[in-house]
Amino acid sequence: MAVSITKRGGAQSHSSKAVPGDRLSRKRSLSDGYEKEPPLCTRKRLAALQALQPRCETDGATELAILKTSCTPDSCVKGGTETETDTGSFLELMSSWADTQYSVKKVLQHLRFRQADDNVPLNESVNKKFLEFRHDITEECGTEDKQHSWAVIEKREEIVMYGPYYPNYNNGEHSEDIIIKQTQELLECQSVSEDWKVYVFTTNSPCLARNTHACMLNLVQKAQEWWSMYGVKTCIGYLKCWGFKGAKETLFKDINYIQVDCVDQTEDHKRYAEAAEKTEINPLCDIVFAAVKPPLRFPRFALINIVQGHSWKSWFKKINSVFESLPEEEKEICTQEANAVLEAAQVLLSEERSERVEECLERGCAFALDYTFSSKLSDAIRDQMRLTFQQCWKEMVRGKYAEFIREKLTEDFNQCTVQLFIKDVAKFTKEYLEIGRIHFLEEAPQVAQ
Repeated sequence: MAVSITKRGGAQSHSSKAVPGDRLSRKRSLSDGYEKEPPLCTRKRLAALQALQPRCETDGATELAILKTSCTPDSCVKGGTETETDTGSFLELMSSWADTQYSVKKVLQHLRFRQADDNVPLNESVNKKFLEFRHDITEECGTEDKQHSWAVIEKREEIVMYGPYYPNYNNGEHSEDIIIKQTQELLECQSVSEDWKVYVFTTNSPCLARNTHACMLNLVQKAQEWWSMYGVKTCIGYLKCWGFKGAKETLFKDINYIQVDCVDQTEDHKRYAEAAEKTEINPLCDIVFAAVKPPLRFPRFALINIVQGHSWKSWFKKINSVFESLPEEEKEICTQEANAVLEAAQVLLSEERSERVEECLERGCAFALDYTFSSKLSDAIRDQMRLTFQQCWKEMVRGKYAEFIREKLTEDFNQCTVQLFIKDVAKFTKEYLEIGRIHFLEEAPQVAQ
């Protein structure tokens, strides 16, 4: 894990591999006035934090408990500019997001009325900073696509960079946990100036659901604490929307093709529920039905994604059942022919086109009818193989379409979750906190509505 400190107007002055404790000690000699005792106002703020710490440790049952103990109207609001009502409203908002069941329903309600889009970009100047820092980190540590985090404390005279850090899921530690701990230690042991800024990068946006306190809520709480105690502003940038659980989101896992088709064929939830009873499927609740409906308005998808692995052939295992009972010599001929059919069918899956489910089904049916089987096969075997291929093709297309819809729903849900949270929190934190997706120079940043 690389740590570097760059003096303003100069070259990088220190880079090392170090354990966390060593990392902090190496920074001390490079910070002007670091060894000196902090000014009186800073000592008072640190004392207030230490007084609150035992209360935080003894009351960890909910996210709200931490917020209440670390932020009170008298001691936590910088300069006393925020009213007790504002603080209470902020705590209430954070409490509602800590209640996953409530906040999931809130996001689903939001999805009913609009299509999700990732329209919470960072401010241009902040975005530029993140790109510069990311270039430095990448140059020193290499490119990394998997989840990791790093942070920067930007001072007037120097820049302190630390990371990258990676999650340790075996002990439940997320990369943001390490960032928070390291940043807290760095701020506590230095004479902080109010023009400092903390930049936190994370590949995926911080999680909003977890067995313990969610990373996004922890970071917002810490940003408020760092602002109220040190006057430090915080910027959080990410590349992908993670939402509550990211790719592990299970909200739509039980949605299959029959349900998708039933939703598509009905105008409202009442008619859907009536149709669901006749098809003996587990009906979706009103709010999930409303979320599933919008993606079906443009139901085009590409089969080319299927052939990226070899698992697609597993959809056609039933073809082997056609000739299982035949003598060994005939079975060998049929096996070769079945393999040849699948090799030819792969061309259909490799075409870069987006189409409706019905069009995909028709192409598979036409392929089976037009395919020329070996003359060594009997007419009965050829007809049965054509029919079985069509059945397998139908199951594959419908299964993959349902998977496509689930992935689309999850992506929209995650994006909507993050953007809704950011907009909610910004009502109270815009003075000292900015959260948004990092966009690269070749991208045209979207403007928030």
